[in-house]
Amino acid sequence: MRIPLKPVIDFGRMPIANAFLAPGQFEGEYFFDMVVGYDAETDAIGLVNTVPPEKMFHENYAFFSSTSKGMQKHFCETAEKLKPLAGSGIVVEMGSNDGIMLDAWKDLGVRAIGVEPSKNVAAAARARGHKVITEFMSEKVADEILSSGEVSFVFGANVSCHIEDIETYFKSIAKLIGKKGVFVFEDPYFLDIVEKTSYDQVYDEHVWYFTISFINKMFAPLGYHVFDCEHVLVHGGELRMYVGHKDTHTVKSVVEEWQKKETDLPQKLELLKANILLSKSRMRELLVGLKKDGKRMCGFGASSKGVIVCNFCEIGPDLIPFITDNTPAKQGKYYPGVHIPVRPQEEFKDVDVAVLFAWNHLVEIEKLPLIQEFRKAGGKLVTHVPEPHLF
Repeated sequence: MRIPLKPVIDFGRMPIANAFLAPGQFEGEYFFDMVVGYDAETDAIGLVNTVPPEKMFHENYAFFSSTSKGMQKHFCETAEKLKPLAGSGIVVEMGSNDGIMLDAWKDLGVRAIGVEPSKNVAAAARARGHKVITEFMSEKVADEILSSGEVSFVFGANVSCHIEDIETYFKSIAKLIGKKGVFVFEDPYFLDIVEKTSYDQVYDEHVWYFTISFINKMFAPLGYHVFDCEHVLVHGGELRMYVGHKDTHTVKSVVEEWQKKETDLPQKLELLKANILLSKSRMRELLVGLKKDGKRMCGFGASSKGVIVCNFCEIGPDLIPFITDNTPAKQGKYYPGVHIPVRPQEEFKDVDVAVLFAWNHLVEIEKLPLIQEFRKAGGKLVTHVPEPHLF
């Protein structure tokens, strides 16, 4: 069933954020009308118009999790924390990407299976010795996994928000964990997006923007609920939720505390809308002013988030001549929509200002020797979060 969403925030035409283009591929580039909507009955917040999954997740998927040392550390720590849930059963990871979290489970001696529909990143995980099912999650896939043994818990990081048919997806999860198991997932939290005006969390892959209220309404008919949660700082702020059967897992007080913050969601959406429009005008004003002052600029980190910022704020190669990134699959290609060239990180030099598109990795980025040298030479960074500023 497709949840009917009432349109609230219209971003206009947007490309697929991870569809980096080779020279000569500009003609025929795919665009869609990106609109965020709300449904009062389910508290759903998500994309009114969606992109077919096969256009986003395929054999040329451009995002490899292991390129970030910060995320490697995060997943190792997460696996350590969640290990008690593994018991003697199988751990299943949704959207296992190139095996970054599967590595952590392997190091802990935990039996884990990945589910990853993007063939190229799944192949990278298999090359590291992991078992990966290269399909979209379904009850059929759940049956296949269960034929290998009992599942103790299911984990997903930045993947559940990708699933358009969320009800069928959650049914598959419930089938996997049964009454005893636990589903743990972390995705961008809507209240963080509002607080930081981090509208770049909105793009084609992110169909939903989660709240506890929405998750509970989706799981309630199946007999499950969110019984625990914790706020994590990765990717600009996420809420890690623990879902289990109501007969087995009692709700902790921290869940109720977070739910109290989720009141007046329609008003929060309107506030976000107003702040997004203000952020756009200020971002353009800042960059145009820097160019007039003769500052040499580039982008740093060709993230999918930055694709949204550039397209929404109408930032092209006239303002940002190039973007540097350490992902080989992106280098030599062009940013979707605005067609800014992406170059290797070694070409980050002879610039005065770097527009930080991977702002959620700032702590890790600030430690890079080339950024430290850039800072010593008087270089400045620009970000739009929580408002456009130079620092």
